[in-house]
Order: sequence, then C-alpha cells, then structure tokens
Amino acid sequence: MKLHHLRDFVAIAETRSIRGASRCLGLTQPALTRSLRELEAELGTPLLERHARGVVPTPIGEAFLRRAHAAMEEIRRAEEEVAQLRGRQTGTVAMGLSGGTWLGLVPEVFPVFRKSHPGVRLHMVEGFFPALEARLADGTLDFYIGPRPERIDADRYRVDLLFGNHRLVACRAGHPRRKARRLAELIDAEWILTGALEPLEREFSEVFAGYGLVPPVSMVQTDSMIGVAALLSMTDALALLPRQWIDSPLFAGVLEVIPIAERIGSADIVRIARAGLPLTPAASHLATLFERAAGHYARREGG
Repeated sequence: MKLHHLRDFVAIAETRSIRGASRCLGLTQPALTRSLRELEAELGTPLLERHARGVVPTPIGEAFLRRAHAAMEEIRRAEEEVAQLRGRQTGTVAMGLSGGTWLGLVPEVFPVFRKSHPGVRLHMVEGFFPALEARLADGTLDFYIGPRPERIDADRYRVDLLFGNHRLVACRAGHPRRKARRLAELIDAEWILTGALEPLEREFSEVFAGYGLVPPVSMVQTDSMIGVAALLSMTDALALLPRQWIDSPLFAGVLEVIPIAERIGSADIVRIARAGLPLTPAASHLATLFERAAGHYARREGG
C-alpha cells in the first residue's frame, strides 16, 4: 500500500465521485480508477460502490476511510512539524472552541498568536466536545477547549484543566425580571435551553430540582451562539450562561445578569487533545497561549 493509494481513496470518498477527485487532485480519471482498484485488490474487498447519488463507501470502506483520513492528517502534521522546526512560518492549526471560550479567551490569544505566527493559518470551529469529537479523533482538529464532557475515553484523550466555571441567569438590558433575587421568581419565564452536557433537558432540570423547584418547560433550544444572543437581546427570554458571556465587551449594554442568590455550577473548562500524539510546534504554542489566558481569566474572577 502506497501513500497515493490512501490519498486517492480519501479524495474519491469525500467528493463522492472520481470526476470530483480528479479535479481536486489534478489527476486523470483513469489514473484514479487504477489506484482505487490496486488498493481494493491489496485489501481484498471493495471499498466504494456506485449509487444514484454518486460513489459511496461500502461499510468496510467507511471504516477504512476513517483510518485513511487520520493517516493523511498525521502525514500532513508531520510535514508541517518538520517545516516549523526548520523555522518556516507555515501550516494550519485547527481547534474546536465552545462559545464561552470564544468570548472569554480568544480575544487575548488571537493577536498574540498572529504576531508570533503570521504565516500559520487558523481554523476555529465553534461547538461542544460531543459534536466535535469525531473531528478530533480523525485528526481534523488539533485540540478542543470548552466544558468538560461527562464521559471521555481517558486512554484516547489527554484532558487538562484550565479553570473552574459557573453560570449566571442572563437577560436583555432592562428586562422586567431583572430585579428578581431568587430562582423561584423566574419559574414562569420563557427559558432558552442551553448547555454543554447531554441531554440538555436533564442538565437544565437539575439546576431547578437542586433547589427543590419544579423545572420550567423550555420550548426553545438553539445550538448557535448567535441564536442565543439574538433571542436574549431582542426578547424577554432568559438563559443560564457562563460568566464569559456577561464579561464580554461584545454584549456590554446588551445583556445583564439577574443577581439571584443561588449559585449555579457549570462544567470545568478543559483542553482535550489526542493522547500519545504531540502537537505541532505552532499548535503547541497556541495551546500554551490559551492556558495562559485561562490563568489570567481565573485570577480576575478570583478562581
């Protein structure tokens, strides 16, 4: 099996056509067809089959695609690592970030990294770990920073604590319930369902149940940071959000906190990377910058 076999197979599987892979790689269709047949002959099984919607992997092909994609990502990283160790400003660092991380840490980290690594491309994806784990596992992402997931494979991933976190009741500026002082006073409000753990309904309900309250029924759920911000700023809906939202200059004068007496916990903010696989120098430097920014944030918050 040769490197070009993996490259060609991944390209065909991801574009769902030999013609698309041909354009992507700059190779002829007969050359790609021959490469695929050689790979299938070596493995002793078909990897792709034709359907009305194009060329799709067989069940075995799907399994092999995950391995092949991860292998290609590691080869790319190896090439970038060598170039970076030789002093070249090149390559890409890809990371998954929760909304709170974007608001609380990225503004400090981004300009410092851009100054030290002007030639390195950043790919920043918003989301929580459960939604991004597959991309971390196959090497598409270098690391994730956000709330600690409930379950994680300790043999597969390295988890580093950045800081402890808590949530606040957020509302629009001038909200009619802004003077409430107890969670019980907000039971009948419209709540936006947010959170990092699954299922969201359970995490939301446990906050109220923990204080002996019947949880309100939330009829609104959004997985988008912009969606939460739009609903909060333009309606009377409430949400339980990390402190980073309220601290962000982005929402100054737009959102405010309802200062209830109850303290509402939240998952720790952690950095997760694949165990046993070192980051490239550029990715390692960026991870260190996030760690420093997290330390600054925790000290400002008294954590």
